[in-house]
Amino acid sequence: MKRVNRLVWALIALVFALACVPLAVNAQQDTSSTSTPPRDEQPKPAASGPWLPGTTSSQDPGPVDQPPPDPYAGSIKDVGSGLPLFGTSATPLRWGSFSIYTFESMGIHDDFDPGGGAGSITTDLGIFRTGLMFDHSLFRNKSRIVLQYLPQMMIINGEVRANAATNNNVSLGTQFQLTPRLTLSLGNNFSQQHSNSLIPQNYLATDSHLGSLSQNNFLSSNGNFLADSASITVEYALSPRTDITFSPAFRYMRTLDSNSQYLANGQAYTGTVSLGHRLTPHRTVGLSGSYQYLQEKIADIPQNANYTTAGVFYSEQLARTLWISASVGGTNQKYTGLAQSGGWGLSSSFSINKGFSSRASAALAYTRGTVFSDYVSRQRSDRVDASIGILLSSRVNWSNSAGYLRELGGVAPTIGKYASSDLTYRFFGNFSLFTTFAYTLQSSNTQQLLSGDRRTVVFGIRWFPGMLNAQ
Repeated sequence: MKRVNRLVWALIALVFALACVPLAVNAQQDTSSTSTPPRDEQPKPAASGPWLPGTTSSQDPGPVDQPPPDPYAGSIKDVGSGLPLFGTSATPLRWGSFSIYTFESMGIHDDFDPGGGAGSITTDLGIFRTGLMFDHSLFRNKSRIVLQYLPQMMIINGEVRANAATNNNVSLGTQFQLTPRLTLSLGNNFSQQHSNSLIPQNYLATDSHLGSLSQNNFLSSNGNFLADSASITVEYALSPRTDITFSPAFRYMRTLDSNSQYLANGQAYTGTVSLGHRLTPHRTVGLSGSYQYLQEKIADIPQNANYTTAGVFYSEQLARTLWISASVGGTNQKYTGLAQSGGWGLSSSFSINKGFSSRASAALAYTRGTVFSDYVSRQRSDRVDASIGILLSSRVNWSNSAGYLRELGGVAPTIGKYASSDLTYRFFGNFSLFTTFAYTLQSSNTQQLLSGDRRTVVFGIRWFPGMLNAQ
């Protein structure tokens, strides 16, 4: 074990040493690289001079003439980040519609302290992961089908465990332009979780060029479960500036453990309707309403919760590298177990995505509402996330993020916190060395979630050729 720990820290030191090499390269050398930057390098360069709505430049080829992101619009999601997948992979490993768009080999050192004097648990393992994609366009590029799968192989104590002890994720997205005014989007995500997730994910995934962000789950689940989420989004353009969207969704979770105290069996039904109007090419306002129905079993006794929400939303691109969005409304709760059960509560969100220059970006996101992700809860929660990314050179990117979640009401509500730091060094073409440190702390009174603190170090090599923007 000591020998493994020495190897872990030696490789981490090597990554940081290599990362410092390009810092002495002058600015002319930094800007001369023509390689496609990896996913970690953001934001895109900003153009010089004042920005005017509806304009663009050769330095800023971004889609500034498109409206800001509609939070209720249908889109194909990236299984790795949860962000809209606007483009297709630039990988050379392509055979027709099928491709290998990324692979990475990583080592993981994890220390978990459950508290209560139980003693810490240390895990050292290696994981090899490959990204497989089927991306096919139909009807003269008016429709698109995307299937993503992330198979993994785990090596622990010198033994290969194949996929048996790591998580599996399969994502399917389909979008059809049925008429010039009518768009249909279908999405499905299947997750098979065999163990605690030891790989720090993109907890706050951002795209500062397109103004998109996604608050992804960071709570550590306890045990094995299956989860499947399916959604349908129908968008219809009432006029060139006004759209109406209807989106039903279903999420199912079932535990794979024999322990009856592991309460993860349940399903959630959601229906959302929104009416959005573009006041300008860069400003959208609208109305939204949703209904959510949650069913779960606690000690084999069926229980349910109902949420009815109505509110308004706003989204705008204030400048070439500044996006902001917000929503506010009321939620009527029934049988939720909250102190104000049966009454109205606040439901709201806010996000800002800012690129300060060609070498720095930051994002902030806040959400109050219900979350049915990796565990079943009848409580609303507050969550806030923040991130900052710094492009130290054309080859070195440093990103940091932190977040906090707290359930509202109930006895001993779930509380979670995290902080993560990632350093990436692109040493050749689309190959990068990376190292990530993540610290998470959470407490919960449900058997679905672990309680304690976790310190995780991940290091390895990644190949990612980037994405080509959809035209």
